[in-house]
Amino acid sequence: MAENKEIQTENGNFNEFENFESMLESSINPPTKGSIVKCTVVGITDNDILVNFGYKTEGVVDINEFRKDGELSVKLGDELELEVVSVSGGGAYVKLSKKGLELRHDIDEVVKSINKGKAIPVKIVKYDEKNKKYLGKHGEVDVHILEHQIDHKNKIKEPKHYIGKVFNCKILKFDSKSKTALGSRKQYLIEAQEEEKKNFFNSIKEGDVLKGTVKSIKEFGAFINLGPVDGFLARENIAWGRVTKVEKYLEVDDKVDVKIIKIDRENSKIDLSIKDLKENPWAAAKSKYPVGSEIKGTVIVKLKNGYVVEIESGVEGFVPYEELSWIKKSNVSLNKGDQVIGRVIDIDDKREKLVISVKALQENPWDLMKKNHPEGSIVKGKIKGITEFGLFVDFGGVVDGLVRKTDISWTEEVSDLNERFKVGDEVEAKILTIDPEKERIALGIKQLEKNPWKEIDKLYPVGKVVEAVVDSVEKDQLVVNLTKGIKGIIPIKEVDEGKSNLSEQFKHGDVVKATVIKTDVKTKKILLSIKKYKYDSERSEVKEYMKKLQKQTEDSFSLGELIKEKISGNNQ
Repeated sequence: MAENKEIQTENGNFNEFENFESMLESSINPPTKGSIVKCTVVGITDNDILVNFGYKTEGVVDINEFRKDGELSVKLGDELELEVVSVSGGGAYVKLSKKGLELRHDIDEVVKSINKGKAIPVKIVKYDEKNKKYLGKHGEVDVHILEHQIDHKNKIKEPKHYIGKVFNCKILKFDSKSKTALGSRKQYLIEAQEEEKKNFFNSIKEGDVLKGTVKSIKEFGAFINLGPVDGFLARENIAWGRVTKVEKYLEVDDKVDVKIIKIDRENSKIDLSIKDLKENPWAAAKSKYPVGSEIKGTVIVKLKNGYVVEIESGVEGFVPYEELSWIKKSNVSLNKGDQVIGRVIDIDDKREKLVISVKALQENPWDLMKKNHPEGSIVKGKIKGITEFGLFVDFGGVVDGLVRKTDISWTEEVSDLNERFKVGDEVEAKILTIDPEKERIALGIKQLEKNPWKEIDKLYPVGKVVEAVVDSVEKDQLVVNLTKGIKGIIPIKEVDEGKSNLSEQFKHGDVVKATVIKTDVKTKKILLSIKKYKYDSERSEVKEYMKKLQKQTEDSFSLGELIKEKISGNNQ
């Protein structure tokens, strides 16, 4: 009877005869595709790794699965867990792989990252120029990253900057069928940045003094990097007094102490100050130069809206353009270095400036204008300019007066002013309005006379017969000239019965008689009728004729009676 023996192996002791039957069965029956087996490395060739997994033949694994950066990661005797990929040759050739197991593990990580909203590392392997996307790997899972999702919008670099590097990415979607994922590094960066910002803003308050690094310098100030966020240091908060060039005070990469003066948590903005770390000389200036006091200063800079003057070191005044002269569009100007004398009219605590007026020490010419040339007075002047809408007249006032086209004549519509006036012509006009606020003086030429339209009902009452001169012949009406430049209109229906072509009957200069049938002061129109005039004339003639005829009849009757009486008297 055979003796049972204990066999010593790397996996421990087992009874030679107890396991013989199962070993025989596993060595005869081929493994199934997809099954997981434990193996031992028994051979290494140029292309394959040979493993023993208890089958009658050794399994084969592609050596490249164990190669990383040119180095082989396995050696003889290593124990592995592999997946059966294929069985061929009647079970004689068994192909195994670790990729399937790794893929399952990596897919599990990808799915978990989506469910938990966490980022995972992705190695960028290449750039797909045609489809404008990056191809990456999380282990064995392919991750596609669209070009605009690889970085912040304004920080996207050339593909070579990303290829070969590992980045944390958010997985947006996973396709279980193709076993590929859609990722976004940009989304990860945004969320990470927001989290860091949130923690930073929770830790600071106004008045805190922080250390920062000058990140960039602009004309209007500097941006200071405080770690997770950048703060803004406005030019006026760098030092007390006038800061004309930020570069004189700061350079990029300078380490500076800054004070937080304002926090906008909603918009993630921080305003900083360096000057607030020092004493402010403004407090003493407010009491030293009160409103109403006369003050002297030197122009140090010209701004879009005025001039900055230095009163003393660290104390500045501001002269707005409108405070230089009573005339807004005057040519008064100042140059750097000019001495200025003015009156303090306001104290601007917010901007820490004394607001100075130069014109406050001068007499207001608009007051003189109203005194010497009040509204309603008549002035003479020369035309200085002609525009489409009116005449500019220099009559020695504060500014040139404007005669609008509509204020030239009560009755005429002047279409082209250049045909009637020329620059240099002397004209007389009435001052209509004086507007110091808008610096306008309105003049009128027609206002020198009464408005004839106010008396039009007296001049041309309905029923009046007028004699007019044809000014123009139009398709459906005649335009005629009456007195004082007033025009009348004779509609075609008020000309003659049955006549439709006016140009065949009338021409410019013809004299016609017509009857006034309507006056409209609002629209400044007088309607005339030739037809009514003729009708009334004919009717009047008939009436006169009938009157004469009646008189003749009456005269004949009286003569007959007289003869009859005479005969009767003789017979008696």
